[in-house]
Amino acid sequence: MNYSQSLDYLNGFLNLEKLAEYPDNSFFNLRRMEHLLRAAGRPDQNFLPVLVAGTTGKGSTGFFLESILKENRISVGYYHSPHVETVRERIRLGGALVSRALWAEGLSDVQKLLTQNPLPPRLGVLTYFEVMTFLAIWLFSKTRRKVGIFEIGLGGRLDATNVLRSPVVILTPIHLDHENFLGNTIAKIAREKAGIIKKNCFVISGEQRPEAERVIRRQVRAMGAHQIKSTPYRGNKTGLAGDFQKTNAGTAIQAARVLRLAFGFPVNPESYSRAVKKQNWSGRMERLHAFRREFILDGAHNPVSVQGMVKAAGGLCRPRETWVIFGAMQDKNSEVMLRVLSRRFRKIVLTKIQNPRARSVGVLLEQAKGLFKIAIPAQNIREAISRAREGSRAGSSILVTGSFYLVGEARKLLRKA
Repeated sequence: MNYSQSLDYLNGFLNLEKLAEYPDNSFFNLRRMEHLLRAAGRPDQNFLPVLVAGTTGKGSTGFFLESILKENRISVGYYHSPHVETVRERIRLGGALVSRALWAEGLSDVQKLLTQNPLPPRLGVLTYFEVMTFLAIWLFSKTRRKVGIFEIGLGGRLDATNVLRSPVVILTPIHLDHENFLGNTIAKIAREKAGIIKKNCFVISGEQRPEAERVIRRQVRAMGAHQIKSTPYRGNKTGLAGDFQKTNAGTAIQAARVLRLAFGFPVNPESYSRAVKKQNWSGRMERLHAFRREFILDGAHNPVSVQGMVKAAGGLCRPRETWVIFGAMQDKNSEVMLRVLSRRFRKIVLTKIQNPRARSVGVLLEQAKGLFKIAIPAQNIREAISRAREGSRAGSSILVTGSFYLVGEARKLLRKA
């Protein structure tokens, strides 16, 4: 199996990210993942898994932790989603993308495993995300990672990554998001996310809303776990823009302390500041230059993350002169996100992401009515960039936000410009 064939094989599985609506909860379980791990001889037992769940900051926290471990020469793997430009971004080894050759080899191993150990029909259908999760576990084991960091895909309790018996879990701030699937209150969403807490594990948690904190503490007591509160990083800055990143860096540092003190990993505390300053990440306040303009790409996709992004963007551009290109998925609160954006920005292009779950331009236009001085439609990201360029001058900034899927579409076009 070559790389191209491996992509075809992977895309043959049910991809929930491309469905107009998620299935109901009865579809989700951990039995398919358990089948794969048993058939493969439990490769998840060959490294220490760390699970990261939350509404905001889980990706940045995972990347900061990866950077700290890499700085201390601890072999680390990191699995996260979605990707921005290439699917190989989802699995990192020592801070680098998996090579095409190793990717193809890994999926060839998966194919052989499933041929020899087919999934019983009673377990349903394997999904794209489940295969990706198993591939990450398999490659972390195959390349002898000491630590594997796994970002939860959706929720926590029923997420494929929760098959891992993680002795360390991280809970970043919990807010309203994916309400149709996780529940319409903070407490209900917190119950799903706190479902990753295992017996006697360490739970690193930053500042939470009171209703979420109560749920977390109740689950910690029920599982005999050990909760450790994190505090924001006290250094001057991190490698990612925005003061809110200090909260994420502080949580990652606390997790590194647990790995050092409870599990004996050789993490030097003096490395923390160096590590968090080195980190940068595609699609997180990323700056690209094209068409004689600066494009700022950020995948903020819920009201709280947009609020933090808007504050950070104020230090990178002149908001009143900056055009915004915005698109969102149907299960996101785009109305509130647009309201937050309108507090600083005056001109916006509204577009549709190339995904069946994307919100239509018509709905976005209706939601944006009266909020911006200028709000114009575009049917796709190419047209949106063209419209923003027409309305801006050379040397000005254009902000692309609302979804990582939109950022990925923009990044592919801009890097070719």
